[in-house]
Amino acid sequence: MSDGTRSTGASSDAASVFKRKSNDIGWEYGMLIDPKNMDKVKCKLCGKIMSGGVYRIKEHIGNISGNVSACPKSSLDDQAKCKNAIAEAKSKKKNKKKEEDFMRSSVNISEGGDDEDELKELGSKKTPHTLGPMDKFATSISPETYLTKRQQNINEALFKERTQTVREYCVRWVYEASIPFNAINHDSFKLFVEAVGQFGPSFKLPS
Repeated sequence: MSDGTRSTGASSDAASVFKRKSNDIGWEYGMLIDPKNMDKVKCKLCGKIMSGGVYRIKEHIGNISGNVSACPKSSLDDQAKCKNAIAEAKSKKKNKKKEEDFMRSSVNISEGGDDEDELKELGSKKTPHTLGPMDKFATSISPETYLTKRQQNINEALFKERTQTVREYCVRWVYEASIPFNAINHDSFKLFVEAVGQFGPSFKLPS
């Protein structure tokens, strides 16, 4: 009897490995097949294995074409649930971006100062910098080689490269200072980043 109890417990533990602790409706229809690969999932209805995580499962069950084949065993109710879940997630993401854009647009580093000379010194720095045709003659974002100039093409790759470089410096600071990674989700940090971006490269660190 004790052996049977151990066997049942082992089976339960093994099954729990392939479950995700999430309220996402996608996990009602999908499961992990490898605890070391959170991207590979299997449909509980038809047994199809695919990559893309729970989002791909919802597309599969919802019969949303483009990335994965439709599940032949999903009912109209199953399809409606997954389609609604995807639509709600997109709506939340869109609204969150609008809120962040509005919050960042409220940042104005020229306000709150009474020193006229200081305001003059800020000058054109109070407006956000956007990449333009002349930026291909400017330096890339690299404090170590700030004075080294090289020509760059103005295209999507340039934005991605610079964005990645800035993120790497941010991550290095967070890691070396032992700051919790979720601290970057705070609105105060987003406002700080926006303010520094508006000020420009001559911003002096606080003591």
